[in-house]
Amino acid sequence: MATTESLYPQHTAIMTEPVHTSMAIINHHLADLPDELLLHILYFLDIPELLSTSRTSRHLRVLSFDPLLHRVRLRYSQARVDHLLRRRPPLYALQPPASTIYLTRTHVAARRLHWSLVCIRLNRSLARRPKLSALISANILPKECCKYDRRSGEIVWGQGVAGTLVERKRQVEREKLRDGLRVWLERKARQIHARQKDAAGGVGILVWRFSRRAKTGEGRRLPDAWPEPPKQEKVSGLRRFWESVSSSNTVAE
Repeated sequence: MATTESLYPQHTAIMTEPVHTSMAIINHHLADLPDELLLHILYFLDIPELLSTSRTSRHLRVLSFDPLLHRVRLRYSQARVDHLLRRRPPLYALQPPASTIYLTRTHVAARRLHWSLVCIRLNRSLARRPKLSALISANILPKECCKYDRRSGEIVWGQGVAGTLVERKRQVEREKLRDGLRVWLERKARQIHARQKDAAGGVGILVWRFSRRAKTGEGRRLPDAWPEPPKQEKVSGLRRFWESVSSSNTVAE
């Protein structure tokens, strides 16, 4: 029994040929094409696209500067202009307010009048603006960006720290103040703790000192604090008492 390839050999060759052809086209590079075909492709490109293409490789750059290519482009430029003129936008699409590509004399005069009015308003606003010192006192402008001019006696803007560094400068100052307060508070806390510790130990020392002083004061009295010497009558009466006691004891024996 005959197969399809044996009955229709031509159709089989035609069916397999596009597959190999597409694979071959995929493997080919643009630089592998002949110069005539490349010039024909470059003919349809505009000037910006032609310039970008000439920067891709040296071979395409040489072909982009080919005099024959530009001669043909100039010959058929009239046909291109006619084709592009039909596709150009209408005039009202190029005029204000839709666009500012095409300006008439009326538009130019209106624009000049507008800018003159803007200048007048700006000059009036600048004349009524507050002084730099008032803006600084109201905290509208940072004082770090200003400097006092001794010659004129006024505050000059832009002579101090740059505006972008003001926030960073203030942050550094806040961190420095915070560290200083932390060190001061720690020192004060240590002093208070040491004072309380000394006070707690000092009470015991004071009690011991006062008790010792009281004991030593009882042992040795001052001469003014000594008792008065006994009177002679009292001494003689005691002597007679004890003599009578002793005599009665001898009689009893």
